[in-house]
Amino acid sequence: DALDKDFDSWDEKWQFWSQLINEYSVKYEPSKAMKQLKDLLNGKNYFIATSTFGHCFEKAGFDQEKIFNVFGDWTMMQCSSGLNHGTRSDLSTVKRYVNGQVEVPRCEDCNSPMELHMPLNAHFFPDEDANTRFRWFLTRNKTNKVVVLELGVDPTSPQLLDPMVKLVEQFKD
Repeated sequence: DALDKDFDSWDEKWQFWSQLINEYSVKYEPSKAMKQLKDLLNGKNYFIATSTFGHCFEKAGFDQEKIFNVFGDWTMMQCSSGLNHGTRSDLSTVKRYVNGQVEVPRCEDCNSPMELHMPLNAHFFPDEDANTRFRWFLTRNKTNKVVVLELGVDPTSPQLLDPMVKLVEQFKD
């Protein structure tokens, strides 16, 4: 995986990650299609479970409380110790790295280096609050028709496709 390739130091990781986050999240502008999707869902009951981790939906104006970033959020960071000390924004770290001010962020609880809030290793802790909101959405709508859109997912991405197929099989409506 490109995000967790071999690096010689935490500083190298943060330099690499910061460039990607800056390019694909900080500078991101919603596409015409994303704006059309937002308009289509305006006034409708929706929930977005997404494998994107760069805040594309949030930056397009979708309600953050109705989004579950299943594979984490690279604009957030977590402790690399393997203990769940919570998450916090990494955008100030990204900005410093992009501006040449290198300083590896540290956990406020144990002083371990911080890493991206993504499943790069066994230390990943999914967003339980968003997962719960998604489950409640499904539970409240189990007798309603629910549309599941899989955008940009195909059989070559079973880690993304399989959970959605199982979800649709479980909830026939």
